Amino acid sequence: MRSTRNTYRHALLGSLLASAVLLAACGKSGTDSPASAGSAATPAATPAPAPAANAKPPGSAEQQATLKLNAYTEAYNKLIGTFGLPETYESYLKDNIPKQTPTDSISISDGWIENALDLFKKGRALPSADQETLDKSADQLIGALDKLVVQLKALDIYYESKAYKNDNLARGKSEDASVRANFEASTAAMASFNDVLGQEQKKRGAETLAKLKASGDLLGYNTKLALGQGEELINLFNTASDMKDAAKFTQGDTMVAELEKTLATQRELYAAAKAKEPRPDSGHESMASSLVSLVGAYRDMKQSKQVKDYNDMVKEYNRAVENANGID
Repeated sequence: MRSTRNTYRHALLGSLLASAVLLAACGKSGTDSPASAGSAATPAATPAPAPAANAKPPGSAEQQATLKLNAYTEAYNKLIGTFGLPETYESYLKDNIPKQTPTDSISISDGWIENALDLFKKGRALPSADQETLDKSADQLIGALDKLVVQLKALDIYYESKAYKNDNLARGKSEDASVRANFEASTAAMASFNDVLGQEQKKRGAETLAKLKASGDLLGYNTKLALGQGEELINLFNTASDMKDAAKFTQGDTMVAELEKTLATQRELYAAAKAKEPRPDSGHESMASSLVSLVGAYRDMKQSKQVKDYNDMVKEYNRAVENANGID
């Protein structure tokens, strides 16, 4: 099994996003997210597998679709990652411009949002045969991010040059509402894009599983299957209230049982493959180990009902994604 080596990312969403959305790999949203109960981690989006060596030639519709999906996934993971949109939004709100005075030392940041925006534009420019819905959603996100980045970069100069001391902070305060509106519009567009991206990833994931099984690569099949089952467990908890919902944990227990069954099969297949040449990639074992830790974090969360344990689940899932991406 081979997956692209796109880097994974996880973002921390603070209480500032209580009225916004929680973003996840398969797409979900809610006004009462785990973020409203504390700092909740965001699962990375999983890239689509790269075409195999015997896949259709470059330029085929299949390869174009894979390249575009992976480009968008990289851009999305950059956007939710370190210094991305959620973190930069949180930083801006903490500055609390309406409460500042010209005698204060004020600075804002546009983070790495522009870097993510550039990646989205590169992905959008790639040809594709059948991804019109994904492209339309990307267009909306690109448009929102463009407005936000332009405004933040201009205000960064305003604050860094301390021009706010000359105008008694008039510009900063007058633009505060529009900055917040642009952050909110970008966050909403990101959520919408995430929904579409997740649907496409789910479709491609199902196709990949079918191909792995048909080819007889049962180790690769069970590794991919376990990763998908781990993602479903993460995505079961959409809101802070879900962590106190007994029915959710009943569902979660069923999911965990299936995941542990898959991991047991995967470990047996990996052990058998290690006895032969060529030896299997150790990423299979590392990925499985991360998912075992994810299950442990789930059981901690079931007992504690704390967001920190959900964060641990997400971190272990992201490690599993990273390990899966490195499998040859």
